[in-house]
Amino acid sequence: MFVLVLAVPALLVVVLGYVVGHAVWTAVGGPAPEVVGWVTGLVLLGVVTALAWRWLRRSRG
Repeated sequence: MFVLVLAVPALLVVVLGYVVGHAVWTAVGGPAPEVVGWVTGLVLLGVVTALAWRWLRRSRG
């Protein structure tokens, strides 16, 4: 159950990044929008993770 608590929000962040990256790249007309979508999703996950770590460090102390 604990794995789902972490995995589901992470998956939602990656999918959100994928959708945004894919839509923007398709609108621009670039090649391989799927690759750009996944990269955007993973970058967004990294940013959200870094911000969460910072927030946790500041709140603890």
